[in-house]
Parts: sequence; structure tokens; C-alpha cells
Amino acid sequence: MSWIPEARSVKWWIIAGVSSVLLILAIWFIRFELLGQTWTNVHAFRFALFAIMWSVLLSLAGWSGGRWLWLCSNIGILVGLIFMGLYSGNATGWEDLVSLLSFMIMIISGLAVGIVVELILMTVRFVRK
Repeated sequence: MSWIPEARSVKWWIIAGVSSVLLILAIWFIRFELLGQTWTNVHAFRFALFAIMWSVLLSLAGWSGGRWLWLCSNIGILVGLIFMGLYSGNATGWEDLVSLLSFMIMIISGLAVGIVVELILMTVRFVRK
């Protein structure tokens, strides 16, 4: 995991900015292109805030030393984006909700896995001392 920055590194805030932009663009593409929703500034702004919130929160976790938490959560986001894209076919309303719900579930699952991995690593470090 040498490619992930160390705790308290300035690189985490660069990662937060880049991941915010990438996540915003991915969500907008899936929601407004694949799902064919009408572009509204209100919804686009809300999706942008959602993406920025998650990116900054996860980068803050990485900056604080939770590198595995950051990695697992970002894997959850990636899987969630894939699921949201897969469930976007023939969006009649329910598929729209299911795709967004599956995205949220994958984000939360990645976050939970990251927390469990961090707790296991903390326990191993504590036992070794």
C-alpha cells in the first residue's frame, strides 16, 4: 500500500479534490445520461454535494490514518457506481430508486468493511505490543 499517502499528508486533499470531480461526473453521467433524467440544476447540485461530502469524508479518514478505510470505501463507491449503472436500464421510476439505493448500500458496505479491517489491524497492533 505504498501508493496510498501517509497519514497527515497534503496529498489527501488533492485526492479529495480529484475524487470529488470524478465522482460528480460519474454520478451525473449515470443519472442524466444512462437513466435519461432531465437535467435540473437542483438535482445536479445535490448530487455534486453528495459526491463532495463522501470524497472529503473519506479523504479525512485517510488523512487521519485510516488508509484501509479509505481504500475499502472507495471500492464500495466503485461497485456502487457499477450497480447503479447496471440497474439503470428501462428506468420506470422503481429502477431509478433501486439504482440509487444500491449505490448507497454499496457505499455503506464499503465503509463497514473498511471499519472492520481498521479495527482488526488495531487489535493486531495492540496484541503485538
